[in-house]
Amino acid sequence: MREMGFSGGSSVAESHDVFEDTALVREQRRRAVRAVASAAADAGDCALLLEALGLKPTEGVTAVPEPRPAD
Repeated sequence: MREMGFSGGSSVAESHDVFEDTALVREQRRRAVRAVASAAADAGDCALLLEALGLKPTEGVTAVPEPRPAD
């Protein structure tokens, strides 16, 4: 069996190095937070799961558009 060698650097990139802060990534994180919240047993469970996944509760907030002006 051949031995795999490493050149001294880490082969695993940090999460902030892998993903850019794009609209797609923000949308995926928003959906992940909402999915966790919907599956959690209670608020404490939700907080624990979000922390374990490196997500923040505020990432799941959806902006509500302003009401339309009356004609």
